[in-house]
Amino acid sequence: MKSEYSESEPAAESAVPFCRIFAGLIAGWALLAPLTDKAHAAGATTPFTTLEAEAGTPGGGATVRAFILGSPVPTAATLELEASGGALVELNATGQSVSWTNPVANANTIVIRNSIPDDPNGGGMTTTIDLYVDGVFRQPITVSSKQSWNYRNSNTTPDDPNGGGTPWHFYNEDRAFISGAPIAAGSTITLQKDAANTAAVYEIDCIDLENVPAPLTQPANSLSITTDCNADDTFGRDSTAEIQDCIKRARSSGKSVWIPQGKYMVANTVSTPLDLTGVTVSGAGMWYSMIYKKVPLPPPTLPWRSNILVGSGTTLQDVSIDSDAIYRSVGGASGDDYGISASGAGGWLIDHVWVQHCDAQWLSGSNGTIQNSRVADSWADGINLNNGNTPNVDKAGLNLTAQNNFVRGGGDDGIATFSDAGASGTNTEMDGTRILNNTSVAPYWANGLRVAGGKNVLVQENLVTDPAANSGIEVSIFGNTGHPLDSATIEGNTILRGGGWNTTDRHGMHVGSPGSTSLFPNAYTIATISNNLIQDSRRAGLKIGTTFETLTISDNIIDYPALKGIWIAPGVTGAGWFDRNTVSNLNTGQVAFQNDSASTFTTAFLWSDAQPATATSTQAGNDATNGNDGNPTTRWAASGPGYPQWWRVDLGASHSLSQVVINWYSSSSRAYQYKIETSGDDVTYTAVADKTGNATNGDTTDNFSATGRYVRITMTGVSSTGGYASFYECKVYGK
Repeated sequence: MKSEYSESEPAAESAVPFCRIFAGLIAGWALLAPLTDKAHAAGATTPFTTLEAEAGTPGGGATVRAFILGSPVPTAATLELEASGGALVELNATGQSVSWTNPVANANTIVIRNSIPDDPNGGGMTTTIDLYVDGVFRQPITVSSKQSWNYRNSNTTPDDPNGGGTPWHFYNEDRAFISGAPIAAGSTITLQKDAANTAAVYEIDCIDLENVPAPLTQPANSLSITTDCNADDTFGRDSTAEIQDCIKRARSSGKSVWIPQGKYMVANTVSTPLDLTGVTVSGAGMWYSMIYKKVPLPPPTLPWRSNILVGSGTTLQDVSIDSDAIYRSVGGASGDDYGISASGAGGWLIDHVWVQHCDAQWLSGSNGTIQNSRVADSWADGINLNNGNTPNVDKAGLNLTAQNNFVRGGGDDGIATFSDAGASGTNTEMDGTRILNNTSVAPYWANGLRVAGGKNVLVQENLVTDPAANSGIEVSIFGNTGHPLDSATIEGNTILRGGGWNTTDRHGMHVGSPGSTSLFPNAYTIATISNNLIQDSRRAGLKIGTTFETLTISDNIIDYPALKGIWIAPGVTGAGWFDRNTVSNLNTGQVAFQNDSASTFTTAFLWSDAQPATATSTQAGNDATNGNDGNPTTRWAASGPGYPQWWRVDLGASHSLSQVVINWYSSSSRAYQYKIETSGDDVTYTAVADKTGNATNGDTTDNFSATGRYVRITMTGVSSTGGYASFYECKVYGK
């Protein structure tokens, strides 16, 4: 069912920090087409193409398993909720398969996001699944569950299926080069469970296909970690000391470091980070040069650190980082650690780096950028831009950027920024965070994208899909020591299927602020949220939660929310400017807008841009509907200079009205005299504002209190001889 509801923008004095109070929703589909086109551009541009299993063709009796949108959300993790697209194909018998038509010219690599069973005693299993091209067997591909299937709140370890915990983190991504000739576009690619494939069941979520170019070659003026420093590219022994020595030599000689094609073992016999500070470190490409953190399990001593440090003046590019960690435990018994830790006041760059099976990419400092990179199966946040946990000039969190990255299967927020004041409250506030054109898919815990405090935060043109547990985008703070969110712009993002099994405030988008136990209990969350597409939310589309909020929310589309479209929860204080938003395809019994804090969260509604609000006028040299089309570049004008002239809008029903804002056409400082009238029947009109004799130029705002269906603006004169009555927009607001 399509809901028709709209509100927005009147000025009003208030005790809250935002003295102009605005709120609004536009009904109907008028804005859906252009914003949907814009939404298609959201997210990262990747060298690979993802094919969802449910979009393929099941064969041999294979079945599709899917979460049905609009149905109750489970209260624990499921294979369907953790799947990208909310669906998967199950192969549980010999001969079952799933096939796709290959869209990639000369595909020579494949990534399979899949789930196979855990071992009954934990630790996972490793087996194969068979790949066919155009019906001809090509190769077996190794798949594993050794780094999936954890158990939340286990009494023993998170890897123990017999510890009383709840299973989650079902999927792993397994990658392979395709043997033989590259696969031509248009060929049929099939994954099939054959007799040699020994897992009882294969849950296929999606595949990535790519035409990976030849390895990069060693740059000039560089030291090779193999030929110059004797690192082992065969994964036969620990190469930590050799790689660190090569970095030291390059730093002192002004050279860069080259990581040739190969797999390099680090942290096998040494508990220490690999420190790249001040050096450019380049590999042959994400598919060719891998640093693998093989921590002995259990580690001989704790903590056991294996993170890779990026400091001021560092560039890390064209490599892959992996580890043998089996659950989240930074420096702990699982072998887990941050994939990359960045800091430094002098700037850093991470470019074309693929990280898998590590904790967060924990990135602080100033003027740092992570871009064109890929994170899979992380134990915590895929990418976290932050200011550290204690005051430190090298961890200030200033002007940090995450751009054009692809994150899938995160163990916490897919992408996050976290401005922490620290236990003492003295850590400086982050400033200038930019999260741009990233894709965050199917984190099994927390949110697809999280904004937690700071100022001048820009979150723009990101694609966020399928958070299994929490919201698509969370806009708030973190914990009791998190800085307030003092200014953020959240615009042009697409959120698909937000709102997971963790039942507290999990929606397409959720907005919150510090709680009563915070270091900043009275701080307001201040944000502009505009031009976002929030579609197929498993709960509400947009929820505004406790406690203090000052918001501008405009031009958003909320389509097919399972519950309310926009919901202001009980206990919210503040104000909002909601303008030209669309809520469509509500389920039966749901509403487009609900304010459960009406006495403390001030709102008013824009009626004049809403359908079926129709405009007419005495004369129309330019069409009367130009005066309420939401476009500030088009205007209504009378056919001639005669006065009086009137312009009238029919709101479709009677509403409590409070304000009219007119953006006049004011060529040559033209000044109009006018009056505003309201009516319930288009016969009897009552004047609510009379500005006859008053000079006007540009915007005018008139506040009043009235009830009516029709609002008529009558122009009685103009200061310039021969001037036509004309304005760009007339906006009518109400309670």
